[in-house]
Amino acid sequence: MKRLVHGTPITPKRLLPQLKGGSFCVSYMNPEQLDECIELVGKDQILILDNGAFTAWKQGLTLDDAWWDGFYAWANAAMDRCPQAVAVIPDVIDGNEEENLKLITKALRQDKLKYPERAMAIWHLNESLEQLEKLFRIFNFVGFGSCQEYDIARNKPGSAYMEKIREVFAHMNYWQMKYKKDRPWIHMMRGLGVFHKIGFDSADSCNIAINHCRTKKKFVNHVREFADRLTAKVKGLELAALPLFEVAH
Repeated sequence: MKRLVHGTPITPKRLLPQLKGGSFCVSYMNPEQLDECIELVGKDQILILDNGAFTAWKQGLTLDDAWWDGFYAWANAAMDRCPQAVAVIPDVIDGNEEENLKLITKALRQDKLKYPERAMAIWHLNESLEQLEKLFRIFNFVGFGSCQEYDIARNKPGSAYMEKIREVFAHMNYWQMKYKKDRPWIHMMRGLGVFHKIGFDSADSCNIAINHCRTKKKFVNHVREFADRLTAKVKGLELAALPLFEVAH
């Protein structure tokens, strides 16, 4: 089953219960709806705890050990409360493979995370398959990040992005046999646009957080309706097969 992960915050907060039973992503840099997401996440869904490092970096914050310790403390507390929670461990912004692997292993070796089995490492599509193979062997969750020539926006058949994904899944099938282990849960960062084409386990999107206000004057429970239509796209269903929006009186 594919999980469409809704980015937060979604404002106003009173609309969040319309997404009860779904999946969510909460950033360490915008954690104000964490409590609500823990209450609302479905039992067979996922709550992604994003480290927010890119946002912090863009704001000029220093990503030192103290900053990361704060993230791990926040993530551990959330994971204590929510068995569906998965923490995105750090990678080095604009770093190389060696730097990223060093930071990843440092987090694991120093026991920063209380639940390492629920850690998600990030692999960028311009990194080597050897790097991905290492993560495949270590982690139960791996997030894919698109970049450069492998931009997810360029996802037409035959594009560099689609050919890379095809190659990656072929290698993962081989690694499953080689190591006699199931492949990790694969999450595609910002992957709504390709989710109906590719067998990712989950993908996140801020579509509802950004765009729900465009329908709020027309429909009852518009956030729920919006989410249902996105889910239909993910499953490849015809929108005409869905119940019509209920028009507000």
